[in-house]
Amino acid sequence: MMYVGVDYYPEQWPKERWTEDVRLMKELGVNVVRIAEFGWQLMEPEEGTFDFSLYDEAIDLMTSNGIEVVLGTPTATPPAWMVEKYPEILPVDPNGTVISFGARRHYTVNSEVYQELTAKIVEKMAKRYGQHEGIIGWQVDNEYGHEKSDRSYGEVDQKAFQIWLQQKYETLDALNEAWGTVFWSQTYTAWSQIPVPRKVLQEHNPSLLLDFDRFCADAYTSYNKIQTDILRKHIRSDQWITHNFVFTDLAINQWDMAKDLDFISFDNYPVWGGLPEPIAPAAIAHQHDLCRSSKGGKGFWVMEELSGAQGWSRIGYLPRPGHIKLWTYQAIARGAEAIVYFRWRAARFGTEEFCHGVLDHDGKPKRKYNEVKEVIDSLSVFGDEWIASKYQAEVAVYYDVENAWAWGIQPQSNAFEYKQEFLRFYSPAHRMNAMTDIVTKESKLDGYKVLVVPVYFLTDPVVNDKISRFAEQGGTVILSYRAGVKEQNNFVVEDTLPGALRELAGVEINEYESLQLGQNNEVEGVQGAMKGMSSVASIWCDLVEPTTAEVLAEYRSCFYEKTAAITKNTYGKGTVYYIGSALQQEIMDALYAEVFQETDVTTIASSENVEAVTRTGQDGEVFLCVVNHSTDEKGSLTLPKGTWVDAVSHDEFSGEMSIKPLGSSVLKLN
Repeated sequence: MMYVGVDYYPEQWPKERWTEDVRLMKELGVNVVRIAEFGWQLMEPEEGTFDFSLYDEAIDLMTSNGIEVVLGTPTATPPAWMVEKYPEILPVDPNGTVISFGARRHYTVNSEVYQELTAKIVEKMAKRYGQHEGIIGWQVDNEYGHEKSDRSYGEVDQKAFQIWLQQKYETLDALNEAWGTVFWSQTYTAWSQIPVPRKVLQEHNPSLLLDFDRFCADAYTSYNKIQTDILRKHIRSDQWITHNFVFTDLAINQWDMAKDLDFISFDNYPVWGGLPEPIAPAAIAHQHDLCRSSKGGKGFWVMEELSGAQGWSRIGYLPRPGHIKLWTYQAIARGAEAIVYFRWRAARFGTEEFCHGVLDHDGKPKRKYNEVKEVIDSLSVFGDEWIASKYQAEVAVYYDVENAWAWGIQPQSNAFEYKQEFLRFYSPAHRMNAMTDIVTKESKLDGYKVLVVPVYFLTDPVVNDKISRFAEQGGTVILSYRAGVKEQNNFVVEDTLPGALRELAGVEINEYESLQLGQNNEVEGVQGAMKGMSSVASIWCDLVEPTTAEVLAEYRSCFYEKTAAITKNTYGKGTVYYIGSALQQEIMDALYAEVFQETDVTTIASSENVEAVTRTGQDGEVFLCVVNHSTDEKGSLTLPKGTWVDAVSHDEFSGEMSIKPLGSSVLKLN
């Protein structure tokens, strides 16, 4: 059964309203709610005194009306009594300032006191609800690391960091060598001397900074495991455990954490706060691909799906009619197995007063309610078989959160932003509707035709070997500027760049130029699909010197005019491309189109802003989800061969298909 539901906060509304809310939910077709993730004060009004009566009543009302429940553990919001009694649980910012009580996520996972208090509330909840028939699963905490809560710099964190380093390096000699502490007389002679990276006059040792990010991520993984271990002792085997991630390159390792979860969840906000319009469609698609990859291709839940304008002190863009359906379909097409809309009703008080929901402050069903009903009604027709169908990618895009951390430590250009540059190399595949997966160092590359490795700054020997074997055995690899620069301890490699990838790429990088905001160069294609095309080159210019590679594009300005900017090399049975600069969409699309044609990657031609995702059922049934992200222009799509039938309206299509602005359809191949 497919779950479609809402995030509900019964504690924020009079009990006499609850019955009306449930009536409207049932009328809408809601079959699941998530509750309680911010309810610690209600459950434990003072230390050691527990009262679950409000949630008992709310859960009974939901389940008696056929609505199942996901329970959140409330550890993202430690209550005021706790902070007053145990101020040492509060996190500390890089300036050494203690973060106050007053919002949420005001704790450090390195506090043993907080770990003990967490264990008690989770165990009490698990014992009370772990056998409840109407509770189908658990969400631990809420959005780990969000709002800059991923790193804390207090004394308790420093002690924990020093212990973590002792366990990793065993001796100070090993640590000093791994960090290069001879630089600037930073050699440590006692573990107690090692700081957390609070503000300094210049910049901290980059090796220390990278290890601190690893430590912070490990601390959160350990904290999550405290909760999952306790839950599994007391809950039914068919109650699952998840966590709702936010994908913003935080010091959180969702792949490690996912090992202790049954599946992962994600909070999908294509627009929020002061944004004047939604983020790029490829950026949303990439986040869904990240979700699917975190458990090796397993489906995920969207635990918070935007339904109305969002913001705290600033309100963001109002989603247009059709956006709710479009973002729902996009999520399911890329692997979501359940959608939970945030939130049921906009709050009348508190920080999230202007986070609008399916219902607004007056609690009356209007446009958004009707749009959600249309979505739920459509999914009731074919949703289960669509979800059961298989997502099969031909293009793999490499992502490593440690690489993102390394870029955050040393961006090298004020024009560089890691996610933006990752998307520069992911987006051409998305624009051509090629099926993409995100892969990590633990992923197998069998079955992929093309491997894209964007801004691979912090290298890993295991990954280097995988990339080389993939090409050697016939795969096509696309590398970008700043590939192969760093070793795992954040040292620059001793070899000529691109380091361990030099023979693979068939090039040497002996010089490069970092371009700042407002600085540009120019690249012109000299061979293949890019011949005669020009592009602005920004952010970075690798001066590429071919050894065995052929030149596809050259620079056209500055003293390195006619120096190679893009190359193509034969390696084993495969092919390796090297893109030495940040280039514009048109020339990138021309290159990727040529690569995909040469490698027989399936693409679907469409106008700008139209996204198409293909899924295949076990019985051979083929689904094609088509959405038009444009708010004001019709889109078009060249359908794959055959007759396609709309799964809801049963209208038939073949050849060229027109899609209205913000139109969403799921087609079946007849």
